Amino acid sequence: MSDFAQSGLISTLQRLNDTHLARIEDELCELSREKAIALVLPGHGADLARPAFAHILGELRGATWLGEIIVSANATDDATLAVVRSQLDALPQPTRILVNDTASPAGKGSNLHAAFAQTDAAILATQDCDVASFRRADLARLCYAVAHPDLGYRFAKAYYSRVTDRLYGRVSRLFFAPLLHAVVRVAGHHPLVDFLLSFRYPLAGEIALTRELAAQLPAAAGWNVEISHLCEVFRRVDPRDVCEVDGGSGYDHKHQPAATALAGMAAEIARELFAQLAAEGLPADPAFRSAVARAYRREAAHALRRSAALARINAFPFDNGAEREIVETFAARID
Repeated sequence: MSDFAQSGLISTLQRLNDTHLARIEDELCELSREKAIALVLPGHGADLARPAFAHILGELRGATWLGEIIVSANATDDATLAVVRSQLDALPQPTRILVNDTASPAGKGSNLHAAFAQTDAAILATQDCDVASFRRADLARLCYAVAHPDLGYRFAKAYYSRVTDRLYGRVSRLFFAPLLHAVVRVAGHHPLVDFLLSFRYPLAGEIALTRELAAQLPAAAGWNVEISHLCEVFRRVDPRDVCEVDGGSGYDHKHQPAATALAGMAAEIARELFAQLAAEGLPADPAFRSAVARAYRREAAHALRRSAALARINAFPFDNGAEREIVETFAARID
C-alpha cells in the first residue's frame, strides 16, 4: 500500500505516482501569472564550481514557471563568478547573482536573507546548490503546494530519503531526532518540540513559502538556519497551513566528514535548539542540558538499532562501530 499516512501536526504530501508531474508544471505556468515564483540558490563559492550546480541549472532550463532565479553566494572568486554568469545567461528565466562576502556572519542564512529582500515575487523557493540528484519535478511539487490557492499552504518543506547505496542523513537520524525525543523524555511534550517532530526531515534545505512569511524569518547563521526558520514558522503560522512535500528517493548531496563538519553542525543545532526552547519557557540551565544529554544517549542507542535494522533489511552496508563513534561525537556536543 502506498504511504499516505498523516501522523503529525502538519500535512504530509507524499509522491504516490509520477503521471501528474506534467500537469503540475502546466498548472504552475498558469498560477505564476498571478503569483510570480522566484527560486533562491544559496551557496558557498566552492559549491558553485561543482558539477552538481551545473546539473541543477541544466534542469532549471525547463522550469518556465519560474519568474526569477537568484544565486546568492558567499566566499566567491572572480573566476567562479564569471562561469556562473555564463551559465545563468543560458537560462530562459531572468537571473541575478548576489555576492554576500561582506555579510556578517557570512553563510547560508545571510545568503537567504539577502535574496528574500531583493525580490518582489509572491512565492519564494530555495534549493541547496550541492544536490547532485536534483530533479525539476520535485521543485515543481514543492512550489505547487504554496502556489495553488485551493491548497492554501503558507510554508512547505521538502523531505526525502537520504539513501543511495547506504544510509546517510546521520545528523537527522542519529542526532536531531533522538535529541528531540530526549527533550520530551526530560521535559514532557511541548508544542514546539511536537511541531519539529512532525517533520520527517526537518534539516532539509529546500522550502517554499509566501513572500510575507519570508520577510518575517530571521537571518540565522551557520548550520542552524533550518531550525531557526522552523521555530519562527511555528510561532507565526498555524500548523494546518504548513506541509511537507515528498522529494522522492535517491537524494544525494555533498557528504560531510563526521569528525569535523558533522560534529560542528551538531553543536550549532544543539545551541540553537536550547536557545529556542529557552525562548518558549523551558530551562536554559546546565542541569537541564545535562539531563537532556543523558537522555540523548538512550534515545540515540534506539536510533542506532533502528538504523542497523533498516540497513540489514535492505541489504545495505552498515558499520555499527563507526556509527556508534558518530553518536559519541554528537553526544559530546550537547553539553
